[in-house]
Amino acid sequence: MSILLDFTDAKFDALTGRLSIKPVNIPYLRQWLVREYKDGVTYTAEIKRFRKRRSKNANDLCWAMCEQLADAIRSTKEEVYRDQIRKVGVYKDFHLPPDESKTFRTAWAQLGTGWLTEQVDDDGPLLVIRAYYGSSRYNTKQMSRLIDSLMEDCEAVGIVTVSEKDKALLLDDWEKRQFVPRSEAHT
Repeated sequence: MSILLDFTDAKFDALTGRLSIKPVNIPYLRQWLVREYKDGVTYTAEIKRFRKRRSKNANDLCWAMCEQLADAIRSTKEEVYRDQIRKVGVYKDFHLPPDESKTFRTAWAQLGTGWLTEQVDDDGPLLVIRAYYGSSRYNTKQMSRLIDSLMEDCEAVGIVTVSEKDKALLLDDWEKRQFVPRSEAHT
């Protein structure tokens, strides 16, 4: 069993090689240590900066706008969503041999509706495959960019979206949400 642990303070002792952290949810960590930790076993940890995830309301708003825009332009909400992901989305370029790129693209697409790939260049013996991340992996700033783009496209075809005031409240709510340790968060 693994543990996802948020912490607010860390110290490293160069003489002993010990890393000390101050976890946010001590009871959760204590529970994991009692149940899972074994002396003599090597564990792996990944440490990265915490970023708030987008709210459920933002996701609902995104899909509602995709559906309204799709109806207006005679498309599907999934195609509108994919177009928006390509337009403003987060991506990474991979340099792969042609035979590996096919397998990679198939596997990537199976991660979800917005997990898209496209060949953007031919780099000698390698293909450059651009892989877009679906919005399920977006942080607040990235989701805000997606919603802004959808709002612009909706308004361009006469669809009334949320007011600037409501949009500001939604984004403000994102930023002001009280931190809930991942162990206690509901998804």
